Amino acid sequence: MPNKSSKKLSYSEWLQLSAIRTGRAFFILTLVYVVTIVLYDAFALVTPDMLQIRWLVAATLATGSALLWYSARRKRAPAKYYARLLYGYILLALLFASVNVYIGRGMASKAVALYVLAILVAGLLLRRAAIYMAAIIATAAYVLTAMTYAINNPSEGYKIELYGEVGFYSGLLFITAALIWDIVRSKNADDS
Repeated sequence: MPNKSSKKLSYSEWLQLSAIRTGRAFFILTLVYVVTIVLYDAFALVTPDMLQIRWLVAATLATGSALLWYSARRKRAPAKYYARLLYGYILLALLFASVNVYIGRGMASKAVALYVLAILVAGLLLRRAAIYMAAIIATAAYVLTAMTYAINNPSEGYKIELYGEVGFYSGLLFITAALIWDIVRSKNADDS
């Protein structure tokens, strides 16, 4: 089915549209996170201290998303402006993932999947370097977060288990980056 407009977007317009849509996606992420917090509280699954941290994370995510989304609505800015906003979303996703991995018990946390958000946003820049940069930083953030949790809580797992988990998920982040780059590369080839 053809688009409503057959006009091809410039790179700057593509980045602006991507930044606006990413903001909307982050608003939905915030809403899902808030619902999760409410459910955790309603069923007393987390301590009051942990509940307070989760609400702080939700407020930070909502505020950061709102600021970036509002900034993306600026008309006629250069491509670098919108690219910087997408880098802001990448940093916000990395922060969100790292805090959730830590409060989710480090290597035992299922929140490691949240690091993929940073790599997906980097894919919107349509640049291989951005995608792999996001994978490298996501891996570094995950390793640092999991190791910090393990050092602060030494009785919660074995070192070999920690290294195995960190190694596996780090590899998975790079596989994700490679697949996203393959999709972006094929899109770029189709547009040529």
